[in-house]
Amino acid sequence: MTPFLALAALLVAFALLLLIPPLVRARRRVATVAADQPGTALAVLREQLAELEVERAAGRVDEATYLRNRSELERRALEEGEGEAAAGPRWQPARAWGIALLLGLPVLAAGMYLLLGNPEGLDPAKVAGPAQHQFTPAQVEGMVAKLAARLENEPDNLEGWMMLARSYTMLGRAEAAEKAYRHLAEKMPDNAQVIADWADALGAARGGTLIGEPETLIARALKLEPRNMKALALAGSAAFEKADYAGAARHWERILEQLPPGEELAESVRASVAEARAKAGLPPLAGSPPPPVAATPAAGSGPGLSLRGEIRLAPALAAQAKPEDTVFVFARGGEVGPPIAALRLSVAQLPAAFDFSGAPLMNPSGAVPEKVVVGVRVSRSGQPVGAPGDLEGFSAPVAPNAQGVIVTVDRVRP
Repeated sequence: MTPFLALAALLVAFALLLLIPPLVRARRRVATVAADQPGTALAVLREQLAELEVERAAGRVDEATYLRNRSELERRALEEGEGEAAAGPRWQPARAWGIALLLGLPVLAAGMYLLLGNPEGLDPAKVAGPAQHQFTPAQVEGMVAKLAARLENEPDNLEGWMMLARSYTMLGRAEAAEKAYRHLAEKMPDNAQVIADWADALGAARGGTLIGEPETLIARALKLEPRNMKALALAGSAAFEKADYAGAARHWERILEQLPPGEELAESVRASVAEARAKAGLPPLAGSPPPPVAATPAAGSGPGLSLRGEIRLAPALAAQAKPEDTVFVFARGGEVGPPIAALRLSVAQLPAAFDFSGAPLMNPSGAVPEKVVVGVRVSRSGQPVGAPGDLEGFSAPVAPNAQGVIVTVDRVRP
């Protein structure tokens, strides 16, 4: 607000500097010329009177002519004198106009802005609007409800329906999201991404299972677009759910082929592939990172872990999790890589304590690293493999026998 007012004041001052000095100078010049004219006329009349006196003294003008001419000169002198007195203050109105402009122009500008402008635009909080503030769940629900009501009369507004479906997904309203995606699929039957999203929403609406109709939709999406990553991820999850670990690994490996090495998502998918291949009895995937070399058994924990702590869900994400959503708690040797051990809970149990003391190791023959990371994933699909929209949280590296570890689920998986 302050910079705007300062700039406005500067512009008004500049306008006044352009208007007032020329006006006053011009009026004064006119007044000076006008004032000089009576003085010049009086001087001429005095000279004429002196000449008349000389003519009379020389006897060239009779008394009657002299009196008549003198009377005429005196009359003219009197008129010119009155004009000179009246000419003096002629510059005053210009100064009055200058003062009026100096005082009136800022007031007039402010009044016009208040009348025609937007005074609320001077308030940064109002300019920023509600978009700069955290929406409450009730506000989000209200906006989504308004969008849904409007789209009832706009069945062909595909962009709006897509926004509505994604909003329902983020709110955890799987049944409403499934209906919105079903509508989109009817309008766009050849769009593989829409079909895959529909399968995901349908699986969530049916308690997290992808077996049955969701699996049929996944196959339809892959037929339309064999390299669609969302469909491949769901296909792998469906296979994993049916204990077809080799099939799950095969689908997820096709995702890896499309991701650049080193990307966070690639490392997560690689960890899921490693888990599926291990369960299927297959050799590790070529190019997988070797197991950690700096590893020692956890002190006092025997072959397992003795990690203990608590899982919390950030209040800002509470509206995006349903009580029945599955919560996977896993420990691994770093931010990426296959899990060492895992636990399974539900959102309804949060906040909850966790204890890896009795959890079996994924690789019983492997050693426990000196430092581990505890990760938590709220899975919408009910599958351990991460998917966009899942909620996650991670601890800092801790000792495998650390106690009181707090892990907050505070981010949404992209």
